[in-house]
Amino acid sequence: MITGIGILPPDPLYCFKENMGPVHCICFPKRNPDYSDLLLAGTENGDVYFFDLECNRLQYKKNMGESIQAIHSREYDIITQEKSGLIKLWSIENNSSYNVQKTFHSYGGFCRSIFEQDKRELIFAQETGRLEAIDLNNFQVIKQFVPGELCGNPMCLETFQYKGTTLLFVGYESGHIILYDYNTAKQCCQLKLNKELITSVTFDPNTLRGVVASSSDTLEIIRLNPDCLELVEAAELPLPNSGCQVVKFRPDHKLFMAGGWDGRLRIYSWRTLRTLVILTEHKKQISDIQFSPAVVRNWESKIFASGGADGTIALWNVYHSYTY
Repeated sequence: MITGIGILPPDPLYCFKENMGPVHCICFPKRNPDYSDLLLAGTENGDVYFFDLECNRLQYKKNMGESIQAIHSREYDIITQEKSGLIKLWSIENNSSYNVQKTFHSYGGFCRSIFEQDKRELIFAQETGRLEAIDLNNFQVIKQFVPGELCGNPMCLETFQYKGTTLLFVGYESGHIILYDYNTAKQCCQLKLNKELITSVTFDPNTLRGVVASSSDTLEIIRLNPDCLELVEAAELPLPNSGCQVVKFRPDHKLFMAGGWDGRLRIYSWRTLRTLVILTEHKKQISDIQFSPAVVRNWESKIFASGGADGTIALWNVYHSYTY
């Protein structure tokens, strides 16, 4: 597939292919403020892979459960969330191996938990459409978010800052998108899209616009009215095939990326909504996209990574900013 007349899509910097099976989630741990040297990957069979970005080699592999849906890093600790709902906090013991320190049972499913690093809190789905947040210091529930009507299961979460307040976006299988005040756990507003199975949402607090992915053949652009905190539909972007699993802004919010069920990774200009390039490395559904928080010394640049159901993790430096 080509991106323009006679123009082939760029190749990745590197691909990890370790017979991992489907990769559900990836994570760049924030251990060193100056550079990123490690990439974590959680897989369908419950293994977590630790890839050394200094030499592009598998450093460590450990089975951490069953069907890892989300993985987070807190300094040298690892947090995993399984499809069954089991959440585990892992720490290194005796400088040798990771062992479970604490556990918590959530509802489970496909909704990926999110980690509020500054607050050291984890947010995840529970039954009857509600969400909970726990304090990772003691694994106690500190907040509950309850929708005002039946919306089915939560499918995706994202937080962002607006006027000094943390807001929480939740996409539901019914097509509802609900915005909560994270501090008070109160619902601010909601929008019902003419779609089902919202799979991912990403938001730009600078323009107060966001992108919503679903099982449909379009991406939805939504807008937040700052005067009344009302969500409205703004535009649609057509996709050649149905289903997009993940949408994510680059940290500077100049570009956003969409990982499709067709294995294509599409990069868009946020200003024009124009497709800039289509990356074709993955052969099956793309499950996660993550950006390195610091420079990777091997390439003297920040990079991003994509993981997919084909068992491949690709590292990229395409339309990338050195300063985000």
